[in-house]
Amino acid sequence: MPADRAATPGRWIAPAAILLFALIVRLLTLGAMDFPGSEVSAYYFGVARNLLEGRGLVSDAIWTFATEPLVFPRPAFEVWLPLPTFLAAIPMAALGPSFASAQLSTIVVGSFIPPLTWAVARDAAARHGIPGARAETAAMGAGLLAAILGPFLIADAAPESTTPFTALVLLAALLTPMAVNRSLRGQVGLGATLGLAYLARQEAVYVGIAYLIFVMAVERRRYGPGSGDPSRRRSAIAALAPVVAAGAVVVAPWLLRNRLTFGSFLPGQTMELAYLTRNEELFSYATRPTLGSFLAQGPGTILEHLVDALTRNLVDLVLIAAAPVGLLGLIAIVALRRSAALRPPAPLALLLLVGLLVYAVASLVFPVASAYGTFRHAAGPLLAGLIVTSVLGLDAAVARLGRIRRWERSNAWLGPAIALAAALPLAALQVSVQARQAQELERRLAAVVATLEAQPDFRRPPLGATKPRREAAVISDRPIWLAEVLRAPVVALPDETPRQVWQLARDFNAPLVAIINDRGAQAPSGVRMLLTSACFELRAIDNSTDGERSAILAPMAGCLPALAAATRLP
Repeated sequence: MPADRAATPGRWIAPAAILLFALIVRLLTLGAMDFPGSEVSAYYFGVARNLLEGRGLVSDAIWTFATEPLVFPRPAFEVWLPLPTFLAAIPMAALGPSFASAQLSTIVVGSFIPPLTWAVARDAAARHGIPGARAETAAMGAGLLAAILGPFLIADAAPESTTPFTALVLLAALLTPMAVNRSLRGQVGLGATLGLAYLARQEAVYVGIAYLIFVMAVERRRYGPGSGDPSRRRSAIAALAPVVAAGAVVVAPWLLRNRLTFGSFLPGQTMELAYLTRNEELFSYATRPTLGSFLAQGPGTILEHLVDALTRNLVDLVLIAAAPVGLLGLIAIVALRRSAALRPPAPLALLLLVGLLVYAVASLVFPVASAYGTFRHAAGPLLAGLIVTSVLGLDAAVARLGRIRRWERSNAWLGPAIALAAALPLAALQVSVQARQAQELERRLAAVVATLEAQPDFRRPPLGATKPRREAAVISDRPIWLAEVLRAPVVALPDETPRQVWQLARDFNAPLVAIINDRGAQAPSGVRMLLTSACFELRAIDNSTDGERSAILAPMAGCLPALAAATRLP
């Protein structure tokens, strides 16, 4: 049976303590990461700053050419969704438009993930039949594990979609039993929560699918197999309609804005992500990825990408980055497969089903894109679910050991303590590595900006122009980061032939090309061709201390005839 929800004086002590502990841990990471660790974080932060400056929801970077209009200032969120920016803008409005202020949004929201995980674990322990003190210990262990898990800490240190999406899906999971049992308050709350989750990530759709599956499962248990009973259909509609209506109210204004701005209700280029044969195609200017180019790889290469994505997403994020709870949680799922905690409408069952859908779709539909964050940013609900199953599994293992050893006490604390002792050093290492990488990137970008500003033909088009324009200060392989540091319009460098890059420079009146990281022997074909092209003058090259080169080039006038003979990319 589910956990007793009756109010007691000490009921909120445990989640409040977990919340405070999580907040302290995240505030400590704030000082370690003072620069956006990813271009996605830089994008959310930059749009929030532009919004507070009165420029609206715009970006100073054109990082993809799939969606019109291709002008500056660039209307924001042609692909991503706005909730992280809206959350970041709140502390920035009160404390100033700094990155540290923006970080407070995900630090605060992320601090609620551990107590929400505690609540799911408490419910799961009760459904599984774990007695009182052991159940509370398991729930506390789950909350503390969520407070120090490396992937959560890294995501919470910057404005990203991972944190609000994870928190909202956890809340949706806790509301699901009420909604399935047709509590109007639960249904409206679930619908509004799903609407907000969608404004963080499109994968919120999978939560809706999981809820539909749960409703069907519960109705099947209630009425038996078959679909002809009108009472069953009315009951299913009663469980679904308020959720859909509440979600639509939250999402509709944003969908209307998309339609007016980009000509489509839904974010652009989603299907293009499925057609990628390599990630650099995402930034193509002259030729976009298509179904034809995807099929041209051949079945062998397509299968290789699928197997690679399935393996990489499981091993890199679940088994390594989320160690030890990833492996322990997966093993525990097998042991708990007949438990009521894994049957609809249990919150833990919803988290695991959503996690499975995210993993399967990211790996099988977007295999190439999933290597660059498609799975990682949406994996939070799965990791939270595995935290809960791992503590339940450890509790069962310790209880069995206690029976064998004939312990006088349950020693239920032993399982969570082992998991925490293993997770804490890995989390500290992950945060340290991420912080060092961010610091090195900040130094490299500062050096590139100084080199750019020293060029005689460098110009910085005004950000506050009253009319849309096609004029960029520079073309770059890191357009979002550079746009935020430079505070100037920047266009993405496509991995295409020098002729196409030269045409891009002419189309956007860009006098310079800045390659932040040429990636050496792993450089894309287009970068290698560009660095050796006779129609691009090498102005400066920097061998930075971290071993990654930066280069500044300038397209030379009068080279179009020579570029016309350029070969296609190898």
